[in-house]
Amino acid sequence: MANKCHQCGKFIATTDGAKCTKCACLFHRLCVNLSPDHRTPLKWQCQGCKPGPMQGVSLNKVNSPTPSPDADIFLEAADNTVSSLAQEMRLLRVELGSVAKTMSSFKEELARLNTVVGNLTKKFEDIEVRLNVLETSNRDRTTSVPDDQQLSDLVTQLRVELNDREQEGLQNDIEIAGLDEKNGENPTHLVLSLATKLGYELEERDIVSAERIGSRRAYAASGERPRPRPIVVRMVRRAVRDAMIRAARVRRGTDSAGVMEGEPRRVYVNERLTPTNRNLFFKTREECRRAGWKHVWTRNGRIFTRKSDVTEIRRVRAISDLNKFFGTCNI
Repeated sequence: MANKCHQCGKFIATTDGAKCTKCACLFHRLCVNLSPDHRTPLKWQCQGCKPGPMQGVSLNKVNSPTPSPDADIFLEAADNTVSSLAQEMRLLRVELGSVAKTMSSFKEELARLNTVVGNLTKKFEDIEVRLNVLETSNRDRTTSVPDDQQLSDLVTQLRVELNDREQEGLQNDIEIAGLDEKNGENPTHLVLSLATKLGYELEERDIVSAERIGSRRAYAASGERPRPRPIVVRMVRRAVRDAMIRAARVRRGTDSAGVMEGEPRRVYVNERLTPTNRNLFFKTREECRRAGWKHVWTRNGRIFTRKSDVTEIRRVRAISDLNKFFGTCNI
């Protein structure tokens, strides 16, 4: 329970008051004219308990509250001081919390910087290793410079590998040559009609795209009809493409009769080749014809040739192979 001054009736702290040794009542020091800077006498008694002429006077009358302006000012100042200290402590707690958050953020940033520095250090180490390798390689190169033939062979090998990668991208494509070109035609319908004639059940959903490639050819000065541009067809799957090519080989010699109007023309269905492979295939056919070799064909974008039915099959990868097989080519 809180203590009150028996003189003025206001609250008082036990340590800040004077206590009567007889009636045990608490008083503000100023209310009983005691200095705040001096200790309370050990046997101090209030005015109502002191012996003397006023012994018979009522305690309530003697100790009745009397106004004390100095005491009120002192107590108000003390209350203001306590309130100010409490406010300062609250602000200090808030600032300490903010400092703690800032320190935590600094720790996280420092950890992140340590990680970045570690990564940069590793990268610098890797770069140093690569530089050492390059320096070693450069020294080796200066001691053993490859001749022109080695460089030429390397370039040829790289070109072959690049062409092989390009050919792999055409593994679902076929090329149809021999179908006359007309304005407003639908290449997809022409392909479907040709498949029907070849006896293969090809559906429109099996075709990704069908279009003629190359620039349109003009009529010759003699008025001879130019060769039509080929139709390139991309199938949804390689199996569909292979089946279409097999059907065309079974019915080798198929013409355009029944596929489109006009004079029938021989129709050719082959797998699509890269420009490099197409040119190489043409040159291989010319060399085989000149040398009397019997067979030349393509399979999965690769070019093969064979002198007769009993000789070995040889693959042609580049012009250098033709030089090996037929001697120096005149092409």
